[in-house]
Amino acid sequence: MTTSATTCLLLTCDLKLAQRLTRAVGGLADIHVTSNRGEWTHEQRTPAVLLLDLRHPEAEAALGDAAPEARAETVAFGVPESDPFLACHEVGVFAVEPLDVPADRLRRTLRQTILLHQAQEELNVLRQQRSICTTAPLPPTDEQGLNLAPLYELWRASRHFHDVQKLLDQLVEGIATAGRFARVGVFACLHDEADYRLWAGLRCLDNTGSLSFKPSDRFVHWLERHAHLVCRTNLAHVDDFRDRRLLQHVLDEAGAEIIVPLLGKRGLLGWIFVGYRSTGIPFASRDLTDLTFIGEQVATLLENALLVEELAVQKTLAENLLEAIPIGILAVSEDGVVRWFNRAAEQILGVSAAETINRPVEKSGSRMADMILQTIRDGATPAPIKWTDSASRRTIRAESHRIGNDGTSLGAILLLSDISHERLLREEREELERHTFWNDLAAAMSHEVRNPLVAISTFAQLLPERYTDPEFRQQFFDIVTGEVGRLNAIITQINTFAHPPKLVFRPITPSELVAQACARAKQLTGSDKCIVTCEIQEHLPTLAADADALIDGLAHVLANAHEAVLDRPSPRMCLHVRCADIDDHRALVCAISDNGAGIAQDMLGKLFSPFSTTKLRGLGLGLPLARRAVVDHGGRIDVDTTEQGTTITITLPLEGGPHHAETLDC
Repeated sequence: MTTSATTCLLLTCDLKLAQRLTRAVGGLADIHVTSNRGEWTHEQRTPAVLLLDLRHPEAEAALGDAAPEARAETVAFGVPESDPFLACHEVGVFAVEPLDVPADRLRRTLRQTILLHQAQEELNVLRQQRSICTTAPLPPTDEQGLNLAPLYELWRASRHFHDVQKLLDQLVEGIATAGRFARVGVFACLHDEADYRLWAGLRCLDNTGSLSFKPSDRFVHWLERHAHLVCRTNLAHVDDFRDRRLLQHVLDEAGAEIIVPLLGKRGLLGWIFVGYRSTGIPFASRDLTDLTFIGEQVATLLENALLVEELAVQKTLAENLLEAIPIGILAVSEDGVVRWFNRAAEQILGVSAAETINRPVEKSGSRMADMILQTIRDGATPAPIKWTDSASRRTIRAESHRIGNDGTSLGAILLLSDISHERLLREEREELERHTFWNDLAAAMSHEVRNPLVAISTFAQLLPERYTDPEFRQQFFDIVTGEVGRLNAIITQINTFAHPPKLVFRPITPSELVAQACARAKQLTGSDKCIVTCEIQEHLPTLAADADALIDGLAHVLANAHEAVLDRPSPRMCLHVRCADIDDHRALVCAISDNGAGIAQDMLGKLFSPFSTTKLRGLGLGLPLARRAVVDHGGRIDVDTTEQGTTITITLPLEGGPHHAETLDC
């Protein structure tokens, strides 16, 4: 069996020295580096060769703390001829080497120190075995084994599950009473602490309270690996002499005769140590068996106490969270009894928790009771409900959810929200939108109606003077008829926008849709110069649509494009119609492009708002009507504009079979 490398403890603040020493020794030893004097002294309980950097601020104190046998296994490094270097020879240090000691010399010195260390360890073990073997057996005695009758003291500790410290104090007293031990202590690593330390003890040594063991400590690893009791009189059965030395050192530090590991589902929780029995009678094998049984019971109690403590913390956090959130929470058990009623629910409903908890949910109100009982009974989540409380005038929204997983029902929870403020804000917003609409309508109407009325009024004032003039009468007739028609068109457009007709869907081909839209656009612009270059993909399927609404909407977009290119030296308008796959569905895409000056950025957000226009004439309802028609057909309308022109893309879902559409010259 191979032997692991000897451990060397190096106290230094010079990392470069530590790295050089590590490279020099190779696999001869494992060097553990620390800059903490207390840690260096503490780790000496693990059989190890000690290395000391004499430049360390606490080097002199560290040598003073070390036992004479530890100094005999120490190698110091320092500046030759310095006071610390010379003083080491006087205090029994095995070797003193310069800081720049050659690697071969360092390995030779360490090899000699390690051999001396191993020989000393073997000698100590042999002495111990000889002492055990030569000890005369005790005469027979009537002393009974471990008294398990008072073990009820251990179970009395279970009432302290809420306080681990009290639990351990009670356990220590119970163990001392059960076994009549002169000394008992419990080491544990609890509450996410980094080290194992003494949590409870009875008549312990003064230095025991300062002991701590890291999870990486060799002793902790030994207990985790072997998971059995440690007894001083049975150390001879430990094969590795370094393990025997380690266990003996821990027993000596604690003043203990037996160490019992506390093993739980989480691993090593800690250990119990006990000293001699009060009678001074040595332990028998039955005593060790009984102590193992006690250790199992203590581990179970301790692990359960930790679980109870965790649950208490989680419960406290959950309660604080539920009380802090602004949503009212009413939790009801499966039998319809209220089990939780938070502060927000009290404020929303105006009922105290004391009047509600542990009472039937019907006491909280019929609406909520019907909703939550339906959730418990049917397992389904009903639609949220809203109502206005007659007393507080609050508008309350409630929704319920079932509590439970995998088909098991633990009840239901009701979430309450006071939406009075939201309702007021919504009403204020709607009122503001209505005022804005009517203001815009009034402004647009006053702008559009004033010109026809001015023309009619002017001719009406001249009519008495020039009535006998046939030419004037004809001119008067033409002007009045035209302006009245214009007023009538304004009223019709507003009425159509305010009261859109019911849509009637019928199949229509894209080519027919485009042809009628181009003709309608010419009527809207009143110009024969509204020429659009149309490119229509062949074999397009028919479209189920309300032809009048869609044609009118597309015509308004074409009319806008025509007005955008009126002042351009080379006006150009194009209409591309094609079929495309969008979101796994076939769609008809109509893209209207022009080479106008583009749309100003401040107008983009108001492009589809009614009565928003930059033209001298018009109500600004063309694009809003176009957008409504597209949305009513399940489509969308997108705008892309630059200083070189604008493209408006209309996307409509398709229905029907393929249809041949020829290229149409609009």
